[in-house]
Amino acid sequence: MEDMEVSHQLKANSLCLPSPTSTHTAALSGARLQIRSLATLEIIRSIPLPSSHDLRNSRLCWSPPTRSTPDAATPPRRAHAPTARSSRVLVADDETTRVYDLRDGKWNAVISNGSGGMGKNVHVEFGANEDEVVVFSDFQSKVTVWCLRSGRTVEIKDPKFSTRRGWGYRPCGEDGAEEDECRGARGRSGVLAVLCRNAGQDVLMMLASGSYKVLKRVELRTVDALGLKWSGDGRWIAVWDSPGSGYNLHVYTADGHLYRSMQREASAMVSEFEIEGLGIKTTEWLPGNEYLAVGGWDRRVRMLSTRTFTPALFLDHTAQICVPTCQVYTEQVDATGSRTYALDPQPITPPKVEPSKDDKTATPKKGISIIAANKDSTLIATRDDSTPTTVWIWDLRTLRPKTILIQHSPIKTLQWHPTHPSLLLIQTTHDSATLYLYSAPSSISHSTSSTTTPGPPAILDLSDQISKSAGSIPSKWFATWLPISSPSPTDKKPVFIFGHQQGHILVWPQGKDQILKFEHEDGEESEDSLYDILTGRTPVPRLRQTMREEGDSEMENSVFVGEEQEQEEGLMEHDDSVGSSSFEDTFRERKRAVSRTGGGAGGGRSRVFDESGMDEMF
Repeated sequence: MEDMEVSHQLKANSLCLPSPTSTHTAALSGARLQIRSLATLEIIRSIPLPSSHDLRNSRLCWSPPTRSTPDAATPPRRAHAPTARSSRVLVADDETTRVYDLRDGKWNAVISNGSGGMGKNVHVEFGANEDEVVVFSDFQSKVTVWCLRSGRTVEIKDPKFSTRRGWGYRPCGEDGAEEDECRGARGRSGVLAVLCRNAGQDVLMMLASGSYKVLKRVELRTVDALGLKWSGDGRWIAVWDSPGSGYNLHVYTADGHLYRSMQREASAMVSEFEIEGLGIKTTEWLPGNEYLAVGGWDRRVRMLSTRTFTPALFLDHTAQICVPTCQVYTEQVDATGSRTYALDPQPITPPKVEPSKDDKTATPKKGISIIAANKDSTLIATRDDSTPTTVWIWDLRTLRPKTILIQHSPIKTLQWHPTHPSLLLIQTTHDSATLYLYSAPSSISHSTSSTTTPGPPAILDLSDQISKSAGSIPSKWFATWLPISSPSPTDKKPVFIFGHQQGHILVWPQGKDQILKFEHEDGEESEDSLYDILTGRTPVPRLRQTMREEGDSEMENSVFVGEEQEQEEGLMEHDDSVGSSSFEDTFRERKRAVSRTGGGAGGGRSRVFDESGMDEMF
């Protein structure tokens, strides 16, 4: 892409982890934990780790965002809206967990596994807030919740899984301040749901936040529960059975009551022994909380309505593609490594995965393993494991595939942008610095019927910006969108982070925003879009500390300025010797001055800086 901009390569010896609010990144460099600001790309904290820390088995995690408000005893002269930030980061190995705070360089916490009688720590993560750390022990023996304020612990016995599919905090709701507190991040509320297994029985434990007292203990109707997921609005919990136990899905309310159980619809393929094959492989709640997508081993995605939890529509992945209304693009790689897309005629049969001849007990490669929906739930991207190089992009308004992509290598991840519903980032398993950016036509996102033909994805070759990892170890490439947290996130240009275990880069596929830097009351620098400031979406911050002392009195007495002063204000941004009151007057006080002098009907001639929005830019 012509407007694409890339930051310089940033070195590290582990995968880089961005914070949930995209303000900082954490990475291990040598024996140090480095915290880097994404605004300036400068290292703001470099924390040495002890020699006993195992760098090879280290894991990083950011705390959930919290709202920071100014001290009530010394309120600032201008009220700033509290912003959500992740201020703590933990680094853990098999025996020890260390927590550091960006706000206080002298504060840290160390959680030791002690004698290690219950095995090593297999998973460590923050809990409901930045003061809680959840530690899973080996062999699914227990999960321990540590409170960093008091040092007290709560133990939960016999968790079934240590990964996120076996436990989760209730997400924040969609109304009021609760959603605003968690906007732009993984919001968490007061209930923790954990899948446990005791005496051969699957149990759903509902625990209260803080005290972690048992609110409800539910014995599940599953044979071997495979996972649970909260809905985005926190009203439902989906629990599904293992594929070998049949097609069984159970939906529970937030207080633990069984609401609906679902099985596969009757099929003509049932054998005389009433065997239909394997069941559910993956489930995903769609944004908007209107549908629950269930991907099965039968290569079908069932879209369940959250009103009745019955199938509303089916998305079938056929072995042979024959969809006249859909474009099929195939990636072609020549001898020099150059990549292009070609439009293929239909019908076409995508390449299938060949079963291993040596391993006869291997799990069959089939079923829907990836379901990714965009922000407004109008487009869904899926992958069927029997054809791992094929991406199906569905339009839920026409209920048909919109585009089908046949890649040269198997699909690794499919990620829609958090705020731009038309951008899909595709990563494959090849060992090269190449990504694919699919951009749906604008008509897809704004109209229900369109004849616009989408084109193939843009091929982002980043080999000139980042080199492969040194040594004989293969590069473990990763890519992820950075969430945008601002009053108008749709106006911000998208950016993603891409790299491997030894370095990473930041990529703006559509170019960077114009950025102005200002100093806040707390001494921290913030970045505001020039477009947002000029159009009035973002309040104009103060440029210098002198505004506190003399700016207010000067602005109260100012009414109009002459042409010479207006010309000086045009250069105010570059002249440090001039005060900031004139700049503030340009964008704010002119409007107040007009109203004081009778700027209404018959109250004087209209000025250049009047009530019109865009006239303030000129």
